[in-house]
Amino acid sequence: MSTTRTIADIIKDCGGARRISEASGLNSDGKPNLTHAAVYKWPLTGIRDTHWPLIMTLTATTPDELHSANCAARGVEMMAVSA
Repeated sequence: MSTTRTIADIIKDCGGARRISEASGLNSDGKPNLTHAAVYKWPLTGIRDTHWPLIMTLTATTPDELHSANCAARGVEMMAVSA
């Protein structure tokens, strides 16, 4: 039985909320594109798919792991996808 990584695990593996915020770059006002305060909300709200590429560059996290962690955070059952 495999254990599902949580969003908290993924944030930790990335180096924490501040590291994710720093890696997100700066907007035209010189502020982070993604604040560390927003990252702290992810365990409750899930990680928006627009941030998945950033997360995958900071840690060895797959889209399937992100999807699974998001479903768990949102209390939604994962649906099996058939080919």
